[in-house]
Amino acid sequence: MKIFYAAACAALLCGTMSAQAPCSGSKVTGIVHDSTGAIIPGASVVLDGTETVQSGNAGQFRFACAAAGQHDLRVSADSFASKEIKVRSPQSKADLIVVLHPEDVTTSVNVGEESGNETDAAANGTSRTISGDQLSTLADDPDDLKRELQQLAATSGGLATNTTITVDGFQSSSPMPPKSSIAYIKVNPDLFSAEYRQPPFDGGRVEVYTKPGQSSFHGALFTTNGSPWMNARDPFSTSKAALGKQRYGFELSGPVRKKGSDFALTLEHRTIDDFAVVNAITLDDKGNQQRTVANVAAPQQLWLATARMGWQLGPKNTFTASYNGNVNHSQNVGVGGTALPETGYSGGSYDHTLRLLNITTASPGMMHEARVALDWTGETDVPTSTAPQLQVAGAFTSGGATIGQQRMHGFEIEADDDVVISTAKHLLKIGTQFKLYNVNDQLTTNFNGVYTFGGGTAPVLDANGNPIPGKTETITGLEQYRRAKLGLAGGAATAFNNVTGTPHVNFTQVRNALYIQDMWKLRPNLQLAMGFRYYLQNVPLAMNGATPRLGIAWSPDKKEKWQLHAHIGLFTGQYGTADYAELQREDGVHRITSTVYNPVYGDPFGDGATTIHSIRQASPHLQNITYVIDNLGGTHSFPHGWSVNTDVYWGRIWNYTRTLNINSPLNDNPTGPRPGAPNLNILQANNSGQGRANVEFFGINQHELKHLQFFFGAVRVNLVDDTNDNTFFTPQSSRTDAGEFAPRNGQGRWQLFGNGSLKLPEKLELSTDLQAQSGAPYNITTGFDNNGDGNFNDRPQYAVAGDPNAIPTQFGLLVPSGGIGALPRNVGRTPWTVHMDTNLERKFELSNPKADHPQTLTFNVRSSNMLNHLNVTSVGGVLGSPLFNRPYAADNGRRIEIGARYSF
Repeated sequence: MKIFYAAACAALLCGTMSAQAPCSGSKVTGIVHDSTGAIIPGASVVLDGTETVQSGNAGQFRFACAAAGQHDLRVSADSFASKEIKVRSPQSKADLIVVLHPEDVTTSVNVGEESGNETDAAANGTSRTISGDQLSTLADDPDDLKRELQQLAATSGGLATNTTITVDGFQSSSPMPPKSSIAYIKVNPDLFSAEYRQPPFDGGRVEVYTKPGQSSFHGALFTTNGSPWMNARDPFSTSKAALGKQRYGFELSGPVRKKGSDFALTLEHRTIDDFAVVNAITLDDKGNQQRTVANVAAPQQLWLATARMGWQLGPKNTFTASYNGNVNHSQNVGVGGTALPETGYSGGSYDHTLRLLNITTASPGMMHEARVALDWTGETDVPTSTAPQLQVAGAFTSGGATIGQQRMHGFEIEADDDVVISTAKHLLKIGTQFKLYNVNDQLTTNFNGVYTFGGGTAPVLDANGNPIPGKTETITGLEQYRRAKLGLAGGAATAFNNVTGTPHVNFTQVRNALYIQDMWKLRPNLQLAMGFRYYLQNVPLAMNGATPRLGIAWSPDKKEKWQLHAHIGLFTGQYGTADYAELQREDGVHRITSTVYNPVYGDPFGDGATTIHSIRQASPHLQNITYVIDNLGGTHSFPHGWSVNTDVYWGRIWNYTRTLNINSPLNDNPTGPRPGAPNLNILQANNSGQGRANVEFFGINQHELKHLQFFFGAVRVNLVDDTNDNTFFTPQSSRTDAGEFAPRNGQGRWQLFGNGSLKLPEKLELSTDLQAQSGAPYNITTGFDNNGDGNFNDRPQYAVAGDPNAIPTQFGLLVPSGGIGALPRNVGRTPWTVHMDTNLERKFELSNPKADHPQTLTFNVRSSNMLNHLNVTSVGGVLGSPLFNRPYAADNGRRIEIGARYSF
């Protein structure tokens, strides 16, 4: 994959065209920019030596009609060497990318059936650029689009939810803009570049570039509708809910003045009639178990808006200002699965971002980019109930939401400054990435208190509910709650936890990164990539961020059909604002966290109760996570548009952050003796974790068949650690790591993915996007705190031979305590998930299709989870509970929506 810096983000629109006589050919379109990534307006583009056009303000050019077959294209501009290219009509790609070099560098490249790919040390098999027709096949809804892109980025080996999504070259994660405003998308660019912090298998990267304004007015009106009769019943619901979605909006772009400035606007609104499905085991008034299944309305109202203006300040300087806004409101958030309706809350959030970008082309070989972004974010949550929450392990959760009446406000400044220098042999990029976050939160988590019924040892009761002297048994959390509800022996809750004090958390976090990246062309078929990055931050203080990178690419054959590459590099982690806010939330001074074991239900701090306090702190020697990753891979191009690629990654992680209770009780009794202060849990975030990874990727691509184009790939991920990739993850015991080294929650071993488009008769086009993942790991726990360290994540043990209390499971005979050897972490596996999205589209031409912006009317029918596959998200993991080893929550069933779009 080629490196295109953000200055080329203007790219993928039709530009100036000369008068054409009617013909039966196809259009040829492209973009011209220099080796630094800066666009080149006014370049002369000649087709077959006869027809000439000039590239527009965004570097774009367009020939309205070129006969089928191969053509010669010549591109030239002042101070640059001319470039000759072989092209085919119809185009196999959405747009040609033409890169001009300074006058002393002459290149000639064939682009067509006989050509190969230029050697590129930044290449890797998981990289993709999505534009044009491929972009149109993706989902229109921003949430669905985000999910599809996250799943594509997961080909690097990371969890889809860890994907970083950026907009217009800025480094901070951003909400997904409306699809109508997107020019092109880069999925997993060179993840070994020093420009990026995040390692490949710790989360992919998606870079979204939005469209510039146009030299003539252009716009569109669009709407989609999904009605209840079109959608399938949710998998765990016993009745069909009134599911639906309405989406509508517009886009408009054009010139502000005749030359030198332009604008682009979009506005989109969505009304989503969604439902959360409750699937829990509860008790009636007499203490009898009953299954509780309900559809709970969870409607959403969402607004998205973008505005962008661009100015050509001079022949070598462009300035762009853009605004992005997201305002959302949701109801009954948090409800579903075992969480009953009263645990929900209504949430309102906003995200307003102002971005300023200035690009100066100092010379044909030097470009300067300066970016500044100001981002205001906020969220206000109002719980349905403020009563204490009741958590009955493996059965149900009721009472108020633990987050309470939470308010979070943040302000972020991002300032990036880059210089790109291009010579005959080098492409050098030097830059700094500065970020400042001001956090002002009201964190009311657990201020309402939480009762936990996890089960454990209790007296055996006779038929009248009286304890039998000298006899005990292990009971479930649901039985424990039944006894509390009916006033029977053994009905004390496992624990009560709450927080008191002031909820106000306020701090400023500063991060900065300096980097240098050089692409060195040693020979035409041999390229070296070298980079160095240094990262630091203030809270928590981390300064061990020096990470060198190295890559090499070699094409052993003259036609460059084969491309082999290798990379190695160090990577560092970071501590986000959420990490530091959590450290502050339980600081033990402004907010006091208290736990009472075996409290009286309804009177947890009554006579005789012993309170255990907990505080969080960072180790005084806290460092950043450090990864070393190496990679081998290659690509082979075959005739007629076929290519295959493969990549293998190896990784080792140390200084991995996790949390240990460094003052846990020595005898497994919460009130027992401790190394330090009595009755105090000190939850210290430190670097005691480790990890390793092995990732293999394989992909096959076809992009030249007339009616069918597709991509299919698979990735196998073997990623294990003892931290679950979470700063606040705690092992079940602070004294041993037995069984802790395991895959992460949600990280399936295999992922399959593919997309394609098929042109059907009557100008219909069918596209599909497929994502599948093998069973995701989940943890098996006892439901209570076996060792009194304040963490309710203890795992069962293997039963001693002949133990009458042993519970048969697919993992063996297990007991919650008193056995031999702990069950390893995350041994459970959910079923395979399969997401298949499809889109059937038909475009009607209302005016001359060879015009710059022809009028068109497009209708489409889109379906998500077309196969209506049961995509399980939650399986009961509490040993012996009513839902143990049973799925109880899943992603949506089939959703269908119909859309219309008028463009002019």
